[in-house]
Amino acid sequence: MLTRRGFLASAMGAAGLAGLTACGGNSSTTNGSSGAKDLAFLNWDPVEKGTPLANAVADFEKASGIKVKVQPAPASDYDTKLLTIMSSGSTPDAIRLNDDYVLGYSQQNTLLDLNPYIEKDGLKETDFFEHPFNFPIQQDGKHTAWATGTQPNMIFYNVDAFKEAGVPLPPTTWTDEGWKWDDFLEAAKRLTIPGKRYGCLVFDDTSSETTFTVNNGTDGIYSKDGKRFTLADPGSVEGIQFIADLTLKHKVQPPWSQIQSGEGNPNYALSLFATGKIAMMTRNFGSAAYMRQNVKDFKWDLAPIPGNKSQKTISTLIVWAIPAKAKNPDQAWKLLKSFTDPEGAKALAVQRDLVPAGKEAAKLLEAKGVTPEHVSLVIDATENGVNENFNPHIQQARALYRPLLDVIYTGQQSAADALGGVKDRVEQALNS
Repeated sequence: MLTRRGFLASAMGAAGLAGLTACGGNSSTTNGSSGAKDLAFLNWDPVEKGTPLANAVADFEKASGIKVKVQPAPASDYDTKLLTIMSSGSTPDAIRLNDDYVLGYSQQNTLLDLNPYIEKDGLKETDFFEHPFNFPIQQDGKHTAWATGTQPNMIFYNVDAFKEAGVPLPPTTWTDEGWKWDDFLEAAKRLTIPGKRYGCLVFDDTSSETTFTVNNGTDGIYSKDGKRFTLADPGSVEGIQFIADLTLKHKVQPPWSQIQSGEGNPNYALSLFATGKIAMMTRNFGSAAYMRQNVKDFKWDLAPIPGNKSQKTISTLIVWAIPAKAKNPDQAWKLLKSFTDPEGAKALAVQRDLVPAGKEAAKLLEAKGVTPEHVSLVIDATENGVNENFNPHIQQARALYRPLLDVIYTGQQSAADALGGVKDRVEQALNS
């Protein structure tokens, strides 16, 4: 089952990211139509009255006098539509962008360099968390996108189940002391009640392809230069086999077939946790909003991803950008900047399901009475975040190796055999 992040990435690759035409458009200066009173804004989330984004946009309009014309696009084909728009002669002024594709669009010169704006407004790196601030900076120094927040992967766990089973609670700080893979497995075993509750759910979260390989000492799915299929390396294979064996060997995770059967319901796995059928699960912090609304019968909390040789987590970024062809880049920058200004950041973070990029706004997560108890742990997670290494042919690579994960997770082949067998073909795709 693909997460939303995985689905969007696949859609983008299918559309042919590598075929983007390099565009000139506006230069990396703060010129544009500085007197314009409206701007076009392409986004995949509903911008409905009362939502955090709608409130942030409304506050911006009131303060600036600039009208934001939202151009909504269904999430299911957002990246395909964006690709078409970016290749055309007319682009929106500001866009939401999947963080997987910042590098690809940057390499095609289709995104505006924001450095002149950042310098002009005196924004300091020290006021932001390192990962979201530095992520959009390219090798040539261009700052081609603006990350307003992050949603790191965490362990969501049932506190009551831990206490009832007599299992020590996970760490409340970002440490793997007493929280390595073996500790996680032992907890899952003790939390499992056959026929009633599984100890954990990991393998349906596509981010685990990175976290359980990077934390075993490898580069993750692809090498840092994007040219090698490092998911087939021994350390990565061991990580993938570990999460498969949670089901196949240890019986502490639901069968892959059960999780796949709920594919039509985007909240199926979350509902298993919310109804007490799973005691621990890896999920993006954005799932916190669902948990707050739907967990009724037990106390839940957050814990770090278990470590092994290292302890990192995928840190999904909420990213916006200004196309190089934007007609009103100055207005677009004012909008993006407002999302990280104190008031705008607070408006976006009011549901406490993301970590604002700015350190001051992130203090919202440390307020007393916030659910769950250790929600501020996500700030530590942000500082230990990584992203999947990028290649412009990522979709072709996924089309080759992802079906084999089904084979691994159902026990038809070992991770070593399945991933090793496809390695050459994946690397041919990566280097085509």
